[in-house]
Amino acid sequence: MDGGETTTSTPSEREDTEGELLAAERLDGPDSHTGFPTSEPVTETNPLSLAGLSDRFPAVDGCRALAAFGVVLTHVGLQSGYTFINPELGRFFARAEVGVSIFFVLSGFLLYRPFLVRRFAGQPQGDVGMYTRRRFLRIFPAYWVALTIVAFVLRAPPFQEPHSIVAHYLLLQIYDPSQVIFGPIDQSWSLATELSFYLFLPCWAWLLARRRRTPEAQLKLETITLAAMWVGSVGLNLGVIAMGISSGRMGQVGTWLPFRLYEFVLGMGLAVASAWMAHRGTKLPVRWSGTPFTLASWGLGGLLFVFMSTRMGFPLTLEFSPLQALGLRMTYSVIGLLVVLPVVLGRQDRGLAQTLFANRVAVWLGLISYGVYIWHKAWMNKYLEWTDQLPLQASFKGMMLATVVLSIAAGAVSWYLIERPLMRRRDRRSSISAR
Repeated sequence: MDGGETTTSTPSEREDTEGELLAAERLDGPDSHTGFPTSEPVTETNPLSLAGLSDRFPAVDGCRALAAFGVVLTHVGLQSGYTFINPELGRFFARAEVGVSIFFVLSGFLLYRPFLVRRFAGQPQGDVGMYTRRRFLRIFPAYWVALTIVAFVLRAPPFQEPHSIVAHYLLLQIYDPSQVIFGPIDQSWSLATELSFYLFLPCWAWLLARRRRTPEAQLKLETITLAAMWVGSVGLNLGVIAMGISSGRMGQVGTWLPFRLYEFVLGMGLAVASAWMAHRGTKLPVRWSGTPFTLASWGLGGLLFVFMSTRMGFPLTLEFSPLQALGLRMTYSVIGLLVVLPVVLGRQDRGLAQTLFANRVAVWLGLISYGVYIWHKAWMNKYLEWTDQLPLQASFKGMMLATVVLSIAAGAVSWYLIERPLMRRRDRRSSISAR
């Protein structure tokens, strides 16, 4: 947001056996697997040492589906009122928004890893123009279509203030305190945060690649700077809290990249580990990278999720104190790390992570998950309108069923008519220009 096979076949064999679905996700390399094209010609300027660029992570799309539908569960629980009527279960529903942190960790891993593979190989960081085009085409066209239909056709809801139209179309709404969580697609604040990371990442990669270093020296530099970035981001949050920032203001600045960078940094750290293992041609021992590794990581994440939901005293609403907001986000980031860890560092041919997240259904849901994410709140609003129910007094089951079905349908239309055709055209042009 890969295929169901659990063997180590070549890309062409996968396409032969898995058909159009895997052919489609193979073109979706930058979002599902690597950040750059999944297969590049081995030439004098692209030596075998860059083979790590074509590494595949089959369970990533299924992981993205889990994150997207977790967010849907949180929003339906809150909007229907079920979270408050049944707090014993609702407190878990409220915390399913951890999916946003899973997205951020995945982005840090997927997008930073190609830069690292090239850097460890002593090669240039890649075509930044291609990276920029990919990022633009991946996020904006489908979002613009959804925003236009939701605001002007479905009016679920429409724009309330004319000046907010430009802000939302350019994903600048997080810098306007009156627009952060308002507007036709109010969950798009996370897209604005992602966009900031997309712009930041190549600048950061360029900064660390200005000098030629040995791979070992580069690894040390990456580790130290990422640790410093994590500390700096957390310190920035603590600094504004110590200065007495209000809850409302904290809610806004908490959507800005510097205040959320520690979540992306965890994914970037996974990218360092993965790229370094690819450079050295090593893998985790089988006993540590298969199902036992997955169970340990997910089990720890599950325990932390339960403890967070039941023992840390976070409110069910969005009304957090600044310190609570930071504590909640940091806990989310650790859970996100533990969810993603076996998906990207564990075995890629078999095991629990592959079984659950790399089967055909999970992969397909992951492919359409971007559309699910940007459409689901509009269908929640339309459900209330169609059934003449009030917010906080609606049927949870009815709203969940309608939202999931309509969001999957909208996500599929978005994927097949907008996202996949654009990515195919993009990759075809990139292939032609590389010849």
